[in-house]
Amino acid sequence: MHAYLDAFGLVFGAFDFGLDPEGGWHWYECNPNGQWAWFPGHITSPITTALADRLQYGGTA
Repeated sequence: MHAYLDAFGLVFGAFDFGLDPEGGWHWYECNPNGQWAWFPGHITSPITTALADRLQYGGTA
């Protein structure tokens, strides 16, 4: 995921994965503006803070 984000110059990406009936993982897509606001505040607040810090201060994940 880090290599994908780096290749496209993205700071954030919401990756969509799924499991098949045998338990195998499949990657479907990366949404560069993925949504998480429907989660409760105790989940969204740290995500928002981390993204804002990354955008403001840069650095590595």
